[in-house]
Amino acid sequence: MSPKNHFDAAYYKRYYETAATAVVDAAMKRNEVAFVLSFCRHIDVDIRRFADVGAGTGWWAKEFSKQCRTNPAIETFDSSVTACELYGHERSTVQRIRGRPADVVVCRDVLRYVSGTEIPKAIAALAAKCRGVLYLHVITSDDDIDREASDMSGYFRTAASYRRRLKAAGFRDCGMGLFVSSRLRSFAPFTIELPR
Repeated sequence: MSPKNHFDAAYYKRYYETAATAVVDAAMKRNEVAFVLSFCRHIDVDIRRFADVGAGTGWWAKEFSKQCRTNPAIETFDSSVTACELYGHERSTVQRIRGRPADVVVCRDVLRYVSGTEIPKAIAALAAKCRGVLYLHVITSDDDIDREASDMSGYFRTAASYRRRLKAAGFRDCGMGLFVSSRLRSFAPFTIELPR
């Protein structure tokens, strides 16, 4: 669990803006965004709208706007007053995101801060928001976590529990944090992936 003021300026400086202590560097950012965009191109997603849920410093949307060729509408959301003031996001928790559905939704390192009673609402909100590809990055209890480099607050659930909930919400697990919404009618899985 995280205290209400946990995501303050010091948090963002420590985990994202100071090179020596940041959890992601410039190369990781470029590669992660390129990976998701490559997947979207591979399955022929027409990206007209993008949403970053729990945007923090806004690095994902910034890198996305550099790499995405289709010039989509970009929305960024965060529950932190500090993040919204510093980086210009719309203030909202993941459980309460609204607005038009997006072709790509990124939810990076957010769900572990959501309580067990609120997780069903968060997954339902992501399902309502996403009409294409969801990229979900979340530390789980199954991961080998660098406790000194990482923020250890929050709820560490199993990866299987997230996959189960996402499947029930209409997402197909494509691996590596990529989930395709059942609303994306053009998605045709490879034959080897079809259940027998």
